[in-house]
Amino acid sequence: MDHSFIEDAAEMLKVMGHPVRIKIAQCLEPGEKNVGEISQAIGAAQAATSGHLKAMRMRGLLDARREGACVYYSIARPEVYKIIHCIREGAQRAAGAQRAVKAI
Repeated sequence: MDHSFIEDAAEMLKVMGHPVRIKIAQCLEPGEKNVGEISQAIGAAQAATSGHLKAMRMRGLLDARREGACVYYSIARPEVYKIIHCIREGAQRAAGAQRAVKAI
């Protein structure tokens, strides 16, 4: 068993386990954005968005680059999108199974 992988996977899942952070990842999928653009796109306060961006960046999920007074964020680990895709598929399957059970 690869304990390093398990620790890394658990850390990534823990960081991405907040709905706002999933929204941020989805917002950044097309490309980099600054905190104002992100907070507007996800409907969260800029201060709260900044806190989530900091947490994601400190754990290596985001890259940041400064351009003048603005900091632009992008996803550093594209496998985040694979995780989101798997969760979305699982949720859709679960919803379909629930509908099937209710129909019986």
